[in-house]
Amino acid sequence: MEQNSSEGENSRKTTYYAGAGMAIGAAIGMFFGLMLFENLALGSAIGATVGLVMGAAVDAQRHHGTDSDE
Repeated sequence: MEQNSSEGENSRKTTYYAGAGMAIGAAIGMFFGLMLFENLALGSAIGATVGLVMGAAVDAQRHHGTDSDE
């Protein structure tokens, strides 16, 4: 009895970009935070916020695009 089998016709691999966007944004934000504000935490917070918003927007676009294909 395989209830949690991932093999089958309806199995699709889903990729989420919000987490990756937040991590990359935080890393880039640290760099710019040090250069512009001389504050690592502020730059990291701003970068993580921007990355999260951009990643969520990409997720929404990809989700919207897959709904219209079906």
